[in-house]
Formats: sequence, structure tokens, C-alpha cells
Amino acid sequence: MTEATSKTKRSKPSGLAKLGTRLKRRGEVTALDIDKRMLRVVHVTSSRGTAKVSRVELIPVPTEDFDLQNPKIVGEWIGDQLKAIRLTPGTVVMAVRRGEAVLKEFQLPPLKDIGEMASMVRMRASRELPFPESQASIDFTVTKAPTRQEIKAAKKEPSSSTNSEAKADVVVSAIKNETLDYYKTVAESAGFTLAGLGLRPMASYRALNACVPELKNGTVALVSVRRHEVDVDILIDGRLVFSRELSADLNLPDDCLELERNERLNQATKEIFRCLHSYEGSETYQKVDQLFVSGGTGLEEELCEQIQSGINTQCSRMPLPTGIRLPENKKEDASRALTSLGLALGFVDEGGLAVNFLSPKRPVVRRNEGRTKWLLGVCLLLASLVMLFSFRSRFEADAKAAYNSLTPQYTKLKKDERANKIIIRTGNAVTDWQNSATDWLGHFAFLSSVLPQCDKVYLTSMGSRRAGSNGILSFQLQAKDSDTLHSVEKSLRELGYSFKSVPHTPGNDRHGYSFRASFDLLIPSDFEHDIKENLKTNTPPARIEDDIHAKGLTVAPKRKDPRNG
Repeated sequence: MTEATSKTKRSKPSGLAKLGTRLKRRGEVTALDIDKRMLRVVHVTSSRGTAKVSRVELIPVPTEDFDLQNPKIVGEWIGDQLKAIRLTPGTVVMAVRRGEAVLKEFQLPPLKDIGEMASMVRMRASRELPFPESQASIDFTVTKAPTRQEIKAAKKEPSSSTNSEAKADVVVSAIKNETLDYYKTVAESAGFTLAGLGLRPMASYRALNACVPELKNGTVALVSVRRHEVDVDILIDGRLVFSRELSADLNLPDDCLELERNERLNQATKEIFRCLHSYEGSETYQKVDQLFVSGGTGLEEELCEQIQSGINTQCSRMPLPTGIRLPENKKEDASRALTSLGLALGFVDEGGLAVNFLSPKRPVVRRNEGRTKWLLGVCLLLASLVMLFSFRSRFEADAKAAYNSLTPQYTKLKKDERANKIIIRTGNAVTDWQNSATDWLGHFAFLSSVLPQCDKVYLTSMGSRRAGSNGILSFQLQAKDSDTLHSVEKSLRELGYSFKSVPHTPGNDRHGYSFRASFDLLIPSDFEHDIKENLKTNTPPARIEDDIHAKGLTVAPKRKDPRNG
């Protein structure tokens, strides 16, 4: 397992005009470190994996009317100072004091997934932090991971052994949300966006690598001296295993008496010895091989001599940075701004800041796949319904418009349809008549030659219709007597017509025709008639004398109207 990589947030451009500037400065970072005495500014550029320190500035903090606890006042002052030295900060990182953070060292299973490791860290931290997890920003770094050989060897151990499982050493760092908000407000008041918020001990360790690049193994103690506090950090093979912030009063005036000066130095030395003794009682204790003292108070040489006199470990002043490029006239200033230097170098490193409270490593959010699928299905269903309703509304609108435009045409066509139906029915009737196999007119003419003369019978009605493939001739006769009707029936049957028995109904008319009968003659499909042949044996009926169709076409005289006399 490698050290976890922390994600950093970059400030968003305010417009297209700033886009090019941001792209040019993406390899640049400005680190700020402030305390009661000094603002330390380090500007670093990085290109192709090589870091270069371009600016190192030490700016004294006002001693009067300057409230370091007020982030707005601090931020406005920092912004003014950066403008005064004509430094455009670009990407800005800061670091919290050791005393503002809680550090815990855990031993956890060596998980490869950093998200799962973050979940486990938060679970452990929730039980051991002095404040609720929900009110804190928590980040961590893996300081030591077991090798494959150690993991395999641990698996071979009996399962009953409590120490059989290989563990990873993890340093957990946590700050309250109030502290995080403080630095955000400082950056906002200064006119820039904070890209990273690290931890001073981590920055000091990165600075140690820049000052003593050949120092990779062994146990090293780093004492960082400031006017009002002293940080003591212990590293084993590059891993931070112990860190404390000690209170100290080394803000000595220029006219300070030597007695008071020595007393304060002795008091600071005693606090450092107590801290080293506390480390000796820790589980991670290993004998310190080297001790370095760094700072810009001017008391570092004397403090180093006093520490050396009380321990058997080589104690020396932190040398000037040699592993990076520095401005020639700023090397001494760089040794007094090691925290800012380490913070900037750590940010431009490939892995970024080991601890970044602004963008801590996040636990993996385990989603309920079944619930997720159900919600996705519901969303898709709702989206489909919305689309359907939209299409329906549009379709209804289009249909209504089409209906309104077609209604006048439909009304006209309905009127034409009613008129056309009469024509169609008439045409169909004519077509059926023409296409029929029955010679209706021939049959009517044939019947005219068969029926008796009109002095015996006459027709009152006649018609024709179809019955399947056969035709039916319908007519009604008025006869003088019943014998004449029987004679007509007999003649029609002999000719081949089929019909039911015809009832003879008495029915006198004014002409003396006493009987009435209705006939429905069924004409077989194979029936053939021969009018000429029939006329040889049946003489056509003679016309009566008053027939208007008789020869000469005489017109019958008009009857007088009784009303006219």
C-alpha cells in the first residue's frame, strides 16, 4: 500500500479573461504561515516534476491593534501585504497549528481501497475524538504498510493469535469545523480561494526532506522553534509517529537581561526534555538517532547547545535547503520559513498534501443497489409518463386543429353522400336488373298472351323480385267468376310456373268482377318461354270497344262534374 493521495480543490475562474492566467499558473502555489510574530510567504513553481522557489518573504505582524483570532482582520491584512510585495498568489495553501489538531495513530487492516480505509478510520475516530465526528474535518495518512511477505507470514500464524494479522500504521488528523471555517474566512477576506489546508508537522517533515535529502532512514527528532510555541515531531524512517506542541515564551525584547534570557531558554529546554521522555513511553518508541532544531527566532543555536548537553543524541541546527532551487539572496530567509516551504513543496508533489483538511479522503458510500434500481425505475417511469402526457397533449392539439379544419369538408361530404346514395341504389337496381338472368319483360309479355281476355279478368297490380337464383312474378287478378281463376291456375302450372295454391277471395267491384286472387310465380332458373309458339294456340285477347288504345285512338268523352250541374 502506498501513501494515500489527497484530492485538492482548485479555485474556479471568474471569467474567460482569467482562464489563460489560471492555465499558466496551474504549476504555481503560494504557501502562507502566520503566527503572532511573522507572516511567512513562499511561492513555488513546478514544471515537469521539478520545483523551484521563486519568492520567499518574511513580513512582521503588527504588534498593536491586531487580533490574530479575528479571521476577517487577518485576511484583509494578508491581502494588503501581498499587494504591497506585488505577489499574485494564484493557488494558495495554508497549514493549521499542531495545537489546533488532534492526532491519533491507529493500526488497521491493510486495505487497498482508500475509501474503505477512510470508512474504517472514521469509525475508529468517532470513538476516540474529544469532539463529535460530525463537527470535524478528518483526514489521515498511511505511514507504514505491511509488505506482502509480512501479510503472508501473518496468515500462516494460528488464527487464535491476536497479533497474527498484519497491520498498517495510520496517522489520523482531525480539526473542528470552527477551525476550518477560520482559515476559509481568512482566505476569503484576503481575496483568494483556499486550495489546501495542511498540518504543520507534515509540512515540517517535507521541509526536512528538502534540507537533508540524504536522510531517509532512522529515527529523527525535529524541534521547530517559534516565539510563542515549540513543535516536537518524531519521525521513524520518514513516518510521523509522535507530535506535540509546547507552550513557550521566547519573545524576548532586544534589551532583555542575560539572566532572563537563560531562564526562558532553560524553561523551553525542560519542556522539550519532558516531551522526549513522553515519547520514550510510547509504543512506537525507538532511540532517536538525530535531532534538528529549526526556526527564525535567533535562539536556535543556544537552544541546540542546551538540548545537546542533556541528551546523548547528536543535536544540530537545521541546515539550509539543498534539495531545491532557491534565490541566492533568500536562502537564509528560507531556513526561517521552513513550514511554508514544506507546505508548498508538499502541495506540488505528485501525491499532494499528505493531510488536507479542505479535501479529506472520503469513505465509500455503499448504496443499496435494490433501492437504487427501484428509484431509477420510478424516475424512468415518471419521465416516460411526462413524455407520454406531452405527446398526448400535442397530439390532441393537432387532432383538434385537424378536426376543425376538416369539419366543413365533412359536412359537405355528408350532404353529397345522401344524394349519392339515391343514385347508387338506383344504379345498383338497374345493374341488378340488367345482370339478372331473368327476362322480366319477356315473362310479362308471355303472361299477357296466356291470361284470358279482359272481359273475364284484369290485372290490378304487378311486380317482380329476386329469390336467390330464381325470379318471382307477382300480380293480382280480378275475375268474373271462380272458374276463370281455376283456369288461369291450371294454365300457369302447365306452362312450368311454380306457385302455392291461390285462395279465391270474393270481392265485387263496380264492374261485376266478383272474385280476387294474388299470384306469386316462381320462375325456375332453367325456364324458357316462347311467345310466338304460345300465340299459335292462344289468341291474344280482343280489345274492348271503349279502349282508348283501340284503332283510331278515339277519346272517351269527359264526365260532367255533379257540382256544376
